[in-house]
Amino acid sequence: MKKVLGVIAMCAALTACEKTAKNGDTLIIDFAGFLGDIQFQGGTAENYPLKLGSHTFVPGFEEQLVGAKVGETRDVNITFPQEYVPGLAGKDVVFKVTVKEIK
Repeated sequence: MKKVLGVIAMCAALTACEKTAKNGDTLIIDFAGFLGDIQFQGGTAENYPLKLGSHTFVPGFEEQLVGAKVGETRDVNITFPQEYVPGLAGKDVVFKVTVKEIK
């Protein structure tokens, strides 16, 4: 019985690792934003719950995480809106995003 439960747990873990993110999923992510080679203030978080399709982040951010898998790190390239905070408004930036969990 222990072997059967162990196999079931292993299969569940493998399935979770193979799952790809889709709209409606909540991802637990770490991210850091960079303007050129410099990490900018306020663009970093750990264990952030982001629901794909919620439009919580600037346009283009969430869409680039569709299809991501647990453990994957992606560069998310966006251009901040012109009416964004001074110093970043209208700038092209890169967020290094690591997907820690998909719910």
